[in-house]
Amino acid sequence: MPNYLQPSSKRNKRRQSLLRPLLPAPTGMKLEGPEKPSVRNQIETRADLQAALASAFALELATIPPYMCGLYSIRDGTNVEAASLIRSVLVEEMLHMVLVANLLNAISEPDDVAKLLRVEELMASYPTALPGNIRPAEPKGFEVQLLPFSPKAIDEFLVIEHPSDPYAAMPGAGKYLSIGQFYQAIRFGFDHLKNVEGGLFIGDPERQITEEQYYGSGGRIVLVDDIESAEKAILEIVGQGEGIDGTIQDPDSSLFGQEIEFAHYFKFQEIRFGRFYRASDTNQQAPTKSIPSGEAFDVSYGTAHAMMANPKVADYRHDPALERLAVEFNRLYTDLITAIVASATGDRTALSRAVPVMHALRERAKSLMNIELPDGSFAGPTFEYTPSR
Repeated sequence: MPNYLQPSSKRNKRRQSLLRPLLPAPTGMKLEGPEKPSVRNQIETRADLQAALASAFALELATIPPYMCGLYSIRDGTNVEAASLIRSVLVEEMLHMVLVANLLNAISEPDDVAKLLRVEELMASYPTALPGNIRPAEPKGFEVQLLPFSPKAIDEFLVIEHPSDPYAAMPGAGKYLSIGQFYQAIRFGFDHLKNVEGGLFIGDPERQITEEQYYGSGGRIVLVDDIESAEKAILEIVGQGEGIDGTIQDPDSSLFGQEIEFAHYFKFQEIRFGRFYRASDTNQQAPTKSIPSGEAFDVSYGTAHAMMANPKVADYRHDPALERLAVEFNRLYTDLITAIVASATGDRTALSRAVPVMHALRERAKSLMNIELPDGSFAGPTFEYTPSR
């Protein structure tokens, strides 16, 4: 049974069981779970929380170009299952940006959001560290790169989405070992500030992005106006990315049969092993050690476009036509991010402009990947900030 057909009471019980540690506790009772000041006390003020959410927006954005490169470098008609898995993750990352925008708008005045979300500052230059001061323990010095579909790219995706214990000690103040740990700090920040003088949720409800403006799939929009809806929005993000409470499934997906949706980390595990998960493939104690045991599918890295790693427009100066094509791609990509940011800063209808741009980006990326360079590698999109004239 698809999730949206499940009785609402069933969905709500599942969500409440996951959110209980951070929702208000009765008088005299402690919040559940171990107390770890290194996790709980990262976000102390509204400005801290706003800055963290701006970093979260940049974080979700930083994952889109590498996932696009992995997807667009797959030749049409090959690696069908892998392409579908990467595409589903990419769509959900777009949703995550919208959810973060709703969280930020819920606690901010309009001018504050506009100052925090500036397109030029949000767009990463690759290779790049993960925004939000997230530093995975392994490999040391990890950076996000633009790579073609390959074992190295899948390994990178697994590092990005790797689950970790949200209560584990962090390497230092304001540093995080995983995306999930970063969002856990944000969750604690909301809980810490929920009773702040003047109220935490001061944002204009008219600035919330709704399902009417967002036409994407891969999850659901949450309108944020209180602590409970903030928790639900964060759960949607983390549950889709790495799972919650040691599970390999997105907790908001169906619990039955073919309709189960697995978290991003485990979708990339499916590609790594060339095999789908079964509904019973879960390990509550160590989910990252769970190996898929379902139906096998073909993964052929050798058929992908051999795009050079981390290309820059400067690499194409020897070929004016190639350089123009790369610049044209970058203008389109910058237009896409500009539209998303515009929707987050007041123009909710701007998202409708993003849909045709996504289709155009795919075609131009594939055109770039068919052009051989003097060293025998192939060109690719560079995702550099390039505003339209």
